[in-house]
Amino acid sequence: MKTARRVLVLTGGLISEKDTSFLAAAQKQRLQWRHSREAWLDLKVKLVAAEPIALGRLHRSLRGRRPGWAQAVDEFFEAADNLTTPELTEVVLATLLAREGVPYELATYAEIFAGGRRTEALLGRCDLVFASTTLLRDLSEVKAVVGRIKTATNRIVLGGPLASLLAAAWEGMPEVDGLAVGYGEFLVPALAEYWRTGFKRLKAPSRGRLDRGKATWYMYSGVPEDKSLDALPTPDWARSVRDRRRTYRMVYYESVRGCPYRCNFCNYPYLFDDSVFRYKSANRIADDWERYRQELGIRYITCLDSLFTMPHKRLVDLCDQIVRRRIDVKWICYARADDLAHPGVPEMMKAAGAHQVQIGIESGVQEMLDGMNKRCTVDANARALANCRRIGLTTVVSLIVGFPGETEDTLDRTLEFLRATPPDFFFLATFSTRVAGVPVLSPANRARFGLSVSDNLLSTAPYWKHHTMSCAHVGNHVRALALRLMEECVSLNAALFYPGLLNFRPELRDSLLTFQREAVQRYPLLRRLFDLANTFVDRRLLADVERTLGPAPRIVPLVRRA
Repeated sequence: MKTARRVLVLTGGLISEKDTSFLAAAQKQRLQWRHSREAWLDLKVKLVAAEPIALGRLHRSLRGRRPGWAQAVDEFFEAADNLTTPELTEVVLATLLAREGVPYELATYAEIFAGGRRTEALLGRCDLVFASTTLLRDLSEVKAVVGRIKTATNRIVLGGPLASLLAAAWEGMPEVDGLAVGYGEFLVPALAEYWRTGFKRLKAPSRGRLDRGKATWYMYSGVPEDKSLDALPTPDWARSVRDRRRTYRMVYYESVRGCPYRCNFCNYPYLFDDSVFRYKSANRIADDWERYRQELGIRYITCLDSLFTMPHKRLVDLCDQIVRRRIDVKWICYARADDLAHPGVPEMMKAAGAHQVQIGIESGVQEMLDGMNKRCTVDANARALANCRRIGLTTVVSLIVGFPGETEDTLDRTLEFLRATPPDFFFLATFSTRVAGVPVLSPANRARFGLSVSDNLLSTAPYWKHHTMSCAHVGNHVRALALRLMEECVSLNAALFYPGLLNFRPELRDSLLTFQREAVQRYPLLRRLFDLANTFVDRRLLADVERTLGPAPRIVPLVRRA
């Protein structure tokens, strides 16, 4: 049967917060494991992340008589916007394909892995697949996905952040025809021409280049002529409403590419095959948001930018325009703590509709922040959190556990910092060396920190060790710190409450903290099962790390109890 002429846009993650079934997630984990190498740290990270989520779900389902926190918890989880709004990547690609007159279909990896006749028919109708790697994390996940979507008649092009990483160190595979690296806005027109000509004409964008010297061809987009992103097409969320046949309270937005800072652990400044910080103007942002509010009734906008509060002049101009135009929309963004520490900045943002700020606190220890090249102080972090708490601006902080220099003492001091200045929500990230180009992996920093890493594209979490810690121990630090913060009612675990984050209000905090504490304390059998699972994984992780990198630093693998 002749294949239909359509493009399939695939987005999502192999395993993500949107998985509602632990069984389905476990099945996909097993599939990924078949393609993985040295993947025990990745499994440890997932196991640690799953524990609070499992405890919370169990507590909600077995609450018996209506407890005091029930109304607040029900209200919080009432609308799961973070799970029901499609990815921005899907909307961007659909917008760009529509501009090129290319017929397309949309699906997520979760829908594809659900299988059945619908999946077979969908793959049969499309001869070109745009497979997004925005939420795919390593080559093992790519292989698992490609094995599911490849047919005898279709062609697959990978794009997104992971494609950029793979382009630097991967020879490709026969099942993947191409990697699209950089700006989708420049790449899609070139790929549309490739599709229109029956895959006979493949030419890079005018400012880009094409590398045919590998098993998979690599197309690079090139970069804009200047620092402005105003010329890029606006993602058409009205089209998404029609495509998905549902309305949204919240949509995603992007106004910057790159980052002006160079934190040692971060690859945001180098995404899109670009190292320049580029951004949309305040006027362009205000125009887009006003249209989304008036035409679609959008209530919330989540900004996915690495940093929304820079440049400061743009932030001031945007807040002024939102207030002056009376754009009645609430927004969420990433923000620098030192920006929020300035008197009047959080108030200005809140008056313009800021609903939640996500802040990279990273550590409560100045020496750790200096090692990370954060160019921020513990005092600024504390003032930012205090300023936001005072005016009711919700804070979600991220912290990195295990960065070079981390010890039992630094973890204790970070815990003390959070107790003294608690954020509304916390997210603990395990130190990672997955992205080859981040500054911490430079020869100078490797020597400075005594950092050894495993060069491994087939794991989301390659092995590492440094002078003060090993990845064989870091997972237990993350687990212990998260459970302490939950048991002590210091802060809410963002992983547990992720589906309803937009619904948080300060008056719900005490009830949610009580629910969280009870979830951690009331199910010793489930906790014991997680203990056993962690012990099993720890033994194999330690053996594999020492086989790969040599003996690991021996430090106590738990945060000391007060």
